[in-house]
Amino acid sequence: MALLKLLDDETPVVRGAVLEEIRSQDEDGVDFLQELARDGGEGVEKHARQILVELGVDDPDRDFRNFIRSFRYELETGCYLLGRTIYPDLEWSAVARFLDQVARRCSQRIVSGSTVYEKCKVLNLVLFHDFGFQGDLDQFHDPRNNFIHSVIARRRGIPISLSVIYLLVADRCGFALDPIGTPGRFLLANLEEHQSFYIDPFERGRFRSEEEVRQMLLTRQLADGAEYLLPSPVGEVLCRFCRNLVHQYTISGQLKKAHQFAGYIQEFEEAYERESK
Repeated sequence: MALLKLLDDETPVVRGAVLEEIRSQDEDGVDFLQELARDGGEGVEKHARQILVELGVDDPDRDFRNFIRSFRYELETGCYLLGRTIYPDLEWSAVARFLDQVARRCSQRIVSGSTVYEKCKVLNLVLFHDFGFQGDLDQFHDPRNNFIHSVIARRRGIPISLSVIYLLVADRCGFALDPIGTPGRFLLANLEEHQSFYIDPFERGRFRSEEEVRQMLLTRQLADGAEYLLPSPVGEVLCRFCRNLVHQYTISGQLKKAHQFAGYIQEFEEAYERESK
């Protein structure tokens, strides 16, 4: 698109022409800019976002609510939109490049024909040894632990955010894992019948058997924890981030932000209710 070459030109005449062209394209023009603002590359994202602001359509709160209402959930996009509700200038391209870098290193070490278990052993080595990711025991309730870009920058996270990073890297390496939203400890799993196992990213990718996970649930007074061993839908993963943030912003006295994320939880609940009818 020719407009791409003009995004960084801030002279009044050119900027006016760009705005007029975007307006003439209605939703297509805005959709194009929003795509660039998410993953247009360094520099391009910033200028695309500036133009969206000038058009009066850049509203992170509204964008995340619209995403929730769409019921078309994709994990990486959801994490980006969630992050922008607090960090409106978030440039996801830096996050994506980092995840690509981690995945390339993993792929270089994964031997052809490896099982999923063997691939996860490689991810464990790269993520938790080479890149130094670990559970944030000192500041577990820090809200930053729910935002992927912050977890990457600090190399510290909580079970759900470390699990999401693990998932996004695995996806880039060409294999899928399931998110498992057990109470108190978010896990990952490979549920293929012949090699089923669970992974605990908060404990540097520790492998757990189903029996171990069931015992862990028993310690939380969940005698029948079968439902918690099933994969969590993407929407529930994102909603769990929101629940964390309501709690963490509340205990830190940031009640306005707590109310904001409570609103997103309500949006998720209403979206699921609409889809179930």
